[in-house]
Amino acid sequence: MSENQNLCLPNVLVNSLPKSGTHLLLQIILGIPGMKITPAWVIQDKDLDMIKPGYVGPAHLVYSSERALLLKQKNLKVIFISRDLRDVVVSLVHFIMLNKWGNHPWTPYLTSLKTHEERLLTMIKGVNLTNEQQKEYGITGIPNIRQFAQDKLGWCKESGICSISFEELVIDEKSKQKAIMKIIDFLWDDLKLLRISKMELLQKIRGNIKPESSGTFRKGKIGDWKEEFNESHKKAFKEIAGDILIQLGYEKDYNW
Repeated sequence: MSENQNLCLPNVLVNSLPKSGTHLLLQIILGIPGMKITPAWVIQDKDLDMIKPGYVGPAHLVYSSERALLLKQKNLKVIFISRDLRDVVVSLVHFIMLNKWGNHPWTPYLTSLKTHEERLLTMIKGVNLTNEQQKEYGITGIPNIRQFAQDKLGWCKESGICSISFEELVIDEKSKQKAIMKIIDFLWDDLKLLRISKMELLQKIRGNIKPESSGTFRKGKIGDWKEEFNESHKKAFKEIAGDILIQLGYEKDYNW
């Protein structure tokens, strides 16, 4: 890629609710010719300096109006991805129990629970541990699903960023193409300097989507919760975060 083409590559922050398709979205951005990933995840605001033109930085940054202003001042192209919180619960439990990298802080406590059903309920309702348990498991507790998600979902309503859902990217080919086009249009007003048509870019991006190559990929399904939730899980979820599902458009009411 020429120097001029490199100059018109965006500096992208892929921000996400954990277990919502972060790596899928990264594959999309890295399918753009010339794009590279930052050497580390963006954990703190100072890490944003890693995101130079032609780079994408992954993050799970909490929302605040001050941080939103900072991202605008740094001229970062921010794409936020979220997902049905019921599927987030299921994905989280499997991810924590697999503990692929051997360092998830919640694994010891979840492993102490006897059944998968108990673990799902704990991830929905959260838990505050006693002093004795804190010493044993090394954590003070686990947030409920509302607490886990709410401090990041503010990005969905922030102007000037591209907010997308996991479901848009996987429900079917038509939806996936529309979502990728939405991302392309967000990143560029004009593709002339890239010397590539929108359809050519779309095909390059699609060619880079290989979910199975992601270290965190399990199923990548929509509605996995329907197979794993029982009535007690549904009841607890409705009480704790049922309104969020309605706000995000996943349900019209509590009758699910």
